[in-house]
Amino acid sequence: MVEEEVRKVVASGRSSIAITIPKKWVSALGIEAGSYVLLRFMGDHVAIIPLSRSVRGPGISNVVDVDRDNPDYVLRRLITQYLRGVDEVRVRFNGFTGIKGEVKELVRERISGAEVIEEGNDYVVFKFVTPIPEVPIKRLLNRMTLTVLGMLRDSLDMLRGSDVKPEDIIDRDNEVDRLYLLIERLVMMGITDQSVLSKLGAGSSRELVNSLMVSKSIERLVTTPGELPK
Repeated sequence: MVEEEVRKVVASGRSSIAITIPKKWVSALGIEAGSYVLLRFMGDHVAIIPLSRSVRGPGISNVVDVDRDNPDYVLRRLITQYLRGVDEVRVRFNGFTGIKGEVKELVRERISGAEVIEEGNDYVVFKFVTPIPEVPIKRLLNRMTLTVLGMLRDSLDMLRGSDVKPEDIIDRDNEVDRLYLLIERLVMMGITDQSVLSKLGAGSSRELVNSLMVSKSIERLVTTPGELPK
């Protein structure tokens, strides 16, 4: 998910300037007062990367502690980790084991490449397998577009009395969600690692961001408010 805010740049000494960042953004990245971040000049923009992430590189892992009986809430937290580039997440259910099965089903439905690699009575370890695709992001966008067009066409046919099953349309809606999240994850990878750009079929980071905005517009065509956890 892409969020945008306009902030004013202010002077901070003779050789630096300062800008504030929304607290919820830095909290999602695990940044707090006293943390170190890596600033990377990308030619047409500046990337801010948590230093712990830039040092560890691939194989980032994390833990999600469940504190409520709400599978959708757990899914939202897992999606946040997925978009951060985390490769493995251990979910500890802490007494809420009754929702473990539903969480596993939701993750498989909504997150592309999610696999259960370890499981116990009160925990599950998910691995997010995200190889750089052999086809560029533009082809993923094309796949999203064709899927959405088919959904809209079948929805109209269903209203006209055809035998199209609503479940089939819902299944394809989940596929659109998975493609959107995959594109967002790949875009973030490309922005933080310029060596990935050519593999994604992009000439610049700006082109990746434009692709992400297009994918968001496509995803919104078929997603009702509150349907996809953000």
